[in-house]
Amino acid sequence: MPDSTPHPPPAAAPGGPPRPAVHLRVPAGRRHVSFFRKMVRRPDTQISPGALVDVHDRNGLLLGCGFYNPNSEIAIRLLGPAEEGIIERRLRAAIANRAALHLDAVADAWRVCHAEGDGLPGLIVDRYADVHSVELFSFGMFRQLDAIRRVLPNAFVRADTRSQELEGFRLADPPPPPPVTIREHGVRFAVDFARGHKTGFFCDQRENRRAVAELAGGADVLDLCCYSGGFAVSAAVAGARRVIGVDMDEEALETAAENARLNRVRVEFHHQNLFDFLRNTPDRFDIVVLDPPKLVRDKTELAKGRRSYYDMNRLAARVVKPGGVLVSCSCSGLVSEEEFLALMRDACERELRTFRVAGAGPDHPVSSLYPEGRYLKVAFSRVV
Repeated sequence: MPDSTPHPPPAAAPGGPPRPAVHLRVPAGRRHVSFFRKMVRRPDTQISPGALVDVHDRNGLLLGCGFYNPNSEIAIRLLGPAEEGIIERRLRAAIANRAALHLDAVADAWRVCHAEGDGLPGLIVDRYADVHSVELFSFGMFRQLDAIRRVLPNAFVRADTRSQELEGFRLADPPPPPPVTIREHGVRFAVDFARGHKTGFFCDQRENRRAVAELAGGADVLDLCCYSGGFAVSAAVAGARRVIGVDMDEEALETAAENARLNRVRVEFHHQNLFDFLRNTPDRFDIVVLDPPKLVRDKTELAKGRRSYYDMNRLAARVVKPGGVLVSCSCSGLVSEEEFLALMRDACERELRTFRVAGAGPDHPVSSLYPEGRYLKVAFSRVV
């Protein structure tokens, strides 16, 4: 993969050179922000990957500006109407929108920018105490690093290997900032940027961790795929009688154990495959949380992911006490809420009485032009 250096795209300031134009093979009726390579006509002139371009439909109608990458399966990521300093303006607007939510009353960690949900496809920003952790998913956003850093000058910027390979850019591994401790609904969590997944800690489950904690007083709780112990530690702080966390990631379990110590609670952590644990445990639980990592990253993984969700839920429901609660989660955007709930119903051998279906918190807005942004599904069900 050739090394690349971020640089600003062509400007469209008055008197400046015009942006390159790219035409689609589809009409404007497709209300979406992502256009696959097969939907895009090959430009007459060469345009560098990640450039900001004017996007026209097949009839010549201007749809707005967007990032163009001929080497990516998603060739156009539409931003919408062009404006000067569009990246900086939208990122500052995203920050202002989070301030309006008053999340600082309950936490000091939240999502600052939710990609398409904030009109900035390919950009995720999470805040942890005084650290902003940025993750890039597109060549276009990679080329906008200077603009991002003008708004967040001290941000920690990373991009996973898969995104870099798919988009064709290379980002040097930055030295991670020191670990920080965050607060969430009275619970403290350590965030280790050197070892954490994604941007460091999953803010999207904040309200769902609180909902589990409200049910956990005096309960026996099992947290499957517990990662750094978010659900487990929250339940223990809320007065659960016994809490067990299970995960295959040893480093995550070390952080989970640290989080239990931070909050002076006892949680049993098991470094074990959840299937082995569920097949062999003699225990039954009042609350079982099943929060696996993303099982479906693209359409080629749908069949395998559906089988995994089916098998996990089937086994997890078996260890719930009669009348207990199964909290089952999916963060696979390609699996719809309707399909996920149907998979749960088919998998469980006992009756499920679902009383709450939730998603990510209000700091994860979803654009009507990108419904896949509502990726997280969380179903709370009594198991009869």
